[in-house]
Amino acid sequence: MEILVFGAGAMGSFIGGLLSRRHKVLLIGRAEHVDAIREQGLRITGKTAMIAKPEVATTVPQRARPDFVFVTTKAYDTATAMGSLERFADRSVFVTLQNGLGNAETIAKAARRVIAGTTAIGVTFVGPGEVRHAGVGDTVFGAWANVGEAELVRLRDVLAEAGINAELTSDIRSELWSKLVVNASINPVAAVAGVPNGRLVRDKRLLTILETISREAAAVAKAEGAAVDAEELLHRTVLVAKRTAANRGSMLQDLDRHRRTEIDAIAGPIIRGAARHRLPVPLTQAFYAVVRAREATP
Repeated sequence: MEILVFGAGAMGSFIGGLLSRRHKVLLIGRAEHVDAIREQGLRITGKTAMIAKPEVATTVPQRARPDFVFVTTKAYDTATAMGSLERFADRSVFVTLQNGLGNAETIAKAARRVIAGTTAIGVTFVGPGEVRHAGVGDTVFGAWANVGEAELVRLRDVLAEAGINAELTSDIRSELWSKLVVNASINPVAAVAGVPNGRLVRDKRLLTILETISREAAAVAKAEGAAVDAEELLHRTVLVAKRTAANRGSMLQDLDRHRRTEIDAIAGPIIRGAARHRLPVPLTQAFYAVVRAREATP
């Protein structure tokens, strides 16, 4: 099977690296990362240890004929990514595991068949040519546009062979909202505090903040029509933080590198939904403001 991963950061590199053991995988990424992988292979450390040998490039070659296209860019780059992938719009099944809401809709504007998913696997970008598998977590997929059960099962089996156990859901929209609640409760707090995920549940003051944001976000998700339970989501959030205790979240990694974060895709839908339903989300708004201020700091 031929698989293309567009956006070879931490998560894209990890998934592509695992899949490359059994399939022909092409990673599209930044030049320095691509050069390092081409010279020495992709080093995966931590809970998974291996040197993967995927094909790599900085742009999509004309010869590519992928069966699956994984879009693993930052949420704010999804539309731009689809401009580079439009020639696969009819032949490939597109898969998104990105953070935030709106990615599947953006992809489906160009691609005919789309699978949306979430994952709580923790992966840290160590440097060019290396990522660290820092935490285990659940992965869930569901059909978004023009995808049948056979294609979902095929994707699940491909991932299982690579060591990523995924579940299928018939309500992917609720699952995306659930993941958004988890992300909004962990990523901004860890990023502002400058700590790995595990510190959020060991520090009682940080845990109180996490719990409050989780309940704020869950109330908005329910008002938006998602089938969620606030206490179950809080339990899931704490469990994800524990399972990925050593991981420095993607938002923290972005701030460390003075790059734009995904705060708009993660906290933005909650703040906008709260305004529609006149729900108070003061802590979510506060951490949104602080992260945006940190982004603007040289």
